[in-house]
Amino acid sequence: MDAKTADNRTFTLATVRLAAVLAIVTALFLSALPESHADDVASSEKKRSRGSAVTATLTSLPPIVAPGTSPAAPSSTGSLLATFSPADPGQRVVLEKKVSGGWKVVATAREDAWGSAAFSPGRGAYRASTTSRGITWSTRTVRTTRWTPEFEDTFSGTSLDGSVWNDQKREHESVYAPRTCARTDPSARRVEGGVLHLGVAADPARAGMPCSWSTDRKSGTSPYLLNTQVATEYTRSFRHGIVAARIKPQRAKGMHSGFWMLPQGTTYVDGVPEGGTEIDVMEFFGETGRGDETIGSHIHYYEPGWSKVSLGDMFPQARRSLGGNRSWWQEFHVFSVEWTAREYIFRIDGREYYREAKAVSQVPQYLVLSNLTSDYELDELTADELGDTAQVDWVRVFDATSHQTSRTSHGRSVS
Repeated sequence: MDAKTADNRTFTLATVRLAAVLAIVTALFLSALPESHADDVASSEKKRSRGSAVTATLTSLPPIVAPGTSPAAPSSTGSLLATFSPADPGQRVVLEKKVSGGWKVVATAREDAWGSAAFSPGRGAYRASTTSRGITWSTRTVRTTRWTPEFEDTFSGTSLDGSVWNDQKREHESVYAPRTCARTDPSARRVEGGVLHLGVAADPARAGMPCSWSTDRKSGTSPYLLNTQVATEYTRSFRHGIVAARIKPQRAKGMHSGFWMLPQGTTYVDGVPEGGTEIDVMEFFGETGRGDETIGSHIHYYEPGWSKVSLGDMFPQARRSLGGNRSWWQEFHVFSVEWTAREYIFRIDGREYYREAKAVSQVPQYLVLSNLTSDYELDELTADELGDTAQVDWVRVFDATSHQTSRTSHGRSVS
């Protein structure tokens, strides 16, 4: 080692030691600060990364923000969702209520990965704000109210309410996703602990008999299966409003769970989506093994000759709603669609991820909950997965006659 190299090494070691000392001093300084102050100091660098212009919105919604790992009774207190764009996760959000003589701080929260913070306050007028680069960005005022669902089922007791739901006996449906080896049957589902379990099971009537299936891309054999598909086909139909369900999807692949709507009578008018569409609020296809699982939301309608038109997609951004190190099958989330005369707005726990203004149905439609095995996924289904279920905690429909159920304000810089 020459003298120059030795000098460089000595300088490097000294620099490393100095950096370590500074890190320790900084940690001790932050630990001595009040928690809120320490958080502000720690996030100062993040604040600099947010642009000088911030969009602030506050949305008043029904109680459709309810993530969690366990079943939970639905609330009657509405949700306020403050969202700031671009997002600054961890940033402090302040909620204020209008009172005599001014504004009163009633709650604080932190922005999540969506740039959102959710609150459940009582009735009143509210605004929310956050600070970036020394500038406070505030929403305009939104009023909250008490929400009463037009329809609700919390799946109490030990059986499905037959006065509301029926098992849809559509064998081997459909045109685009046939289920050659499956039929719907009530024995594939159960109600237990306040939860409806949507299951897939072996068909005991055809035990040991192989079923041959084929698609355009592959073919194979499968045991005969029982699927779950329950609907309010004959009892409850809705036109517009917010339709929501709190669901924990299944982990198993080779099946897909869904919460969707079909037009009354399950009839379509060729080329006229206003006459009825399939509204897929949520579909989930199980574990991929890559940790990239997400949900899909779609609108389908038909041209003459059963030529299908599909809108929507799978939405990776919905994964922002997952808890730390958790997967979809470990958590309940509220999946909803706000369906108005002009558009559909799809949300997970109040966070919007898809808006569609095409193909808006204007006719009454009924609810469907299902767990199905279409031919294209049968080669991924294994016998040990048949005990898995998607779990539905509750289903609710709010204000199904409105043109717009939610109320949103767009904010501005106030200082």
